[in-house]
Amino acid sequence: MIKYDAIIAGAGFAGLSLATRLRGNVLLINKYDIGEHNISACGTLVKTMKKIGAEELILQEFDTIALHTQNKVIDIPTRDHFCTIDYKQFCEFLFKHTSVDFKKATATAVRGNTVITNQGEFEAPLIIDATGWRAALASSIKKNYVNDQMISFGIETEIPYEDNKLRLFADPTIVENGAGWLFPAGHVARFGIGCYGKTTDLIPRLKHFVENRYGLKVGEIHGGGFGYHVKDEPVLDNLFVVGCAAGQTLPFTGEGIRRCIEFGIYLGDLIQQVLDKKITKEQAMQTYSAYAVKHKKYYNMLLWAQRKMPFMPNWKINLVAKILSLNIVANYAWQQYEKV
Repeated sequence: MIKYDAIIAGAGFAGLSLATRLRGNVLLINKYDIGEHNISACGTLVKTMKKIGAEELILQEFDTIALHTQNKVIDIPTRDHFCTIDYKQFCEFLFKHTSVDFKKATATAVRGNTVITNQGEFEAPLIIDATGWRAALASSIKKNYVNDQMISFGIETEIPYEDNKLRLFADPTIVENGAGWLFPAGHVARFGIGCYGKTTDLIPRLKHFVENRYGLKVGEIHGGGFGYHVKDEPVLDNLFVVGCAAGQTLPFTGEGIRRCIEFGIYLGDLIQQVLDKKITKEQAMQTYSAYAVKHKKYYNMLLWAQRKMPFMPNWKINLVAKILSLNIVANYAWQQYEKV
């Protein structure tokens, strides 16, 4: 059995961001090659990209979100600019800033200090589950770790189309209990729909949305699920859990990149301190757990909005959007949102 200082299972935004902070004999395990199998709409804040020195990867930048209701389009200014990026390019950028070993394998379970995969077993005193909403390693310790009631699902297609605004659709004729989006990315745009919970008819709804509203043909479809409620147990036994595996994607908006990067970097710095023998593993677990759980109250606010919005009458959605379109209100709301 090969032994490492640390093992990261999952090479998404959280796992890769964490890996950039580590030095030493570290193994990164992922089911796919780096940058393959995109399930993200790849929209995030410009300042998030600048924070990690990746601003050259920005495809398009926006200072306005156009909210489409059943009968109106209301522009809401954003205090901080959003941008779209390319999933593969961004993942490869992060990976280039690591010094980890990479193993293409499916991590299925953890037993003590051992990660079990379909390509063998690997051992380390520090193990991180960043495997996404299924939380493969955490679920092998605690069967019901993933709350099926706290999973959203979305799909999208990227096709030739140009626009100058991010567009969100709060319209039940597109999808009930969910939302649609249009994220321009240069000469193409990402059209998607997501549902707050499980559904079986997203593909026909996406086709109807793209073809009937825009007269376009759906291209290749990608997507998946994401967990959106901060776990009370971001640490299980010998395991750190981060990113979507720990429910750190935001409810209501579905924003995940910013949070996965921030949680990944925070945890990566803690683990490096353990490797440098500046703190103990137990201290790192306590510190990370407290940091992750303290965000729960903010997540709960967005969870409340997620549960209310699908049942709001259209006139009320229009009213809320109109209020948010006022600069002074938009700035205040954005300050609160960024605390999450």
